Amino acid sequence: MTKQFKIALIILIIALFALVVGNYYFQGWVDFKMAKVSQGMAEKQFPWRDFTAAELNKMYPQIRYADVPTRVTPEQTYANFRQALKDNNLEMAIQQLSNSSRNKYGENKEYLNKLYKENKFVQTYKEYPEKIEKSTLGASIAEFYYLYQEGGKIYREPISFIKDAKGDWKMDSL
Repeated sequence: MTKQFKIALIILIIALFALVVGNYYFQGWVDFKMAKVSQGMAEKQFPWRDFTAAELNKMYPQIRYADVPTRVTPEQTYANFRQALKDNNLEMAIQQLSNSSRNKYGENKEYLNKLYKENKFVQTYKEYPEKIEKSTLGASIAEFYYLYQEGGKIYREPISFIKDAKGDWKMDSL
């Protein structure tokens, strides 16, 4: 074997090795980028640029309706709910409920329908005190409570609220 042949063979082996290793890492990069694309965290067109944190927050807000200005406060919603009970107004009472959580909305609506059919709105109105206290108030989720006395003991009853797309706080629990 000549010296030129040995050098060409060594160069060919090194190039082949570089090609195999490069392909391995390139395939790993492509798989990684495709995973991000499938999760909606990168663009679908090559070179599959990752979205910035600001772009991701705009596309997938972490707190729903946090940036929507408040039109109706939790206290106003609660007062409207009490007034609906006092006036025996089923429709108004249901309008104060949050339909964001489908299961609770159905349960709450069913409960109100039952009370309405049994003519117990006014009685239920008396169970809800006029004033509620704030426990926590987030950007779109709030927890309030009221105190009631039963059997000589004072109890704390929570009421959850969720802000909707219009900026109205709605009751999520009764």
